[in-house]
Amino acid sequence: MFYRKVTAIIPTISLEDVEKELEDIGAPGITITKVHGSGNYRNYYAKDTLSNYSHVEIFTEETEARNVSNTIAKTVSRGMSTEGVIAIVPVEEFIHIKDFKEVTNDE
Repeated sequence: MFYRKVTAIIPTISLEDVEKELEDIGAPGITITKVHGSGNYRNYYAKDTLSNYSHVEIFTEETEARNVSNTIAKTVSRGMSTEGVIAIVPVEEFIHIKDFKEVTNDE
């Protein structure tokens, strides 16, 4: 089975809606981190020109990655430059820690 990691940097104000929509489509799990940074948009009203966002990560099966990213984009999109970004990257290995078995180079 192949996995992808979907990473989104979104406005924190959209986070609750995104969480609900991801739950509705059955996303297998979500990790959220509060971040402070800039991209296309700079907050010139802030001393450091940075803004607060939420960093959302979802590990999902390859076949569901596009659905997850589309759900995030549809939920957040308002046509503004401050809406963030989404990346889908391949996962070389995916290991559930509860199922961990040490693998050696001989295997």
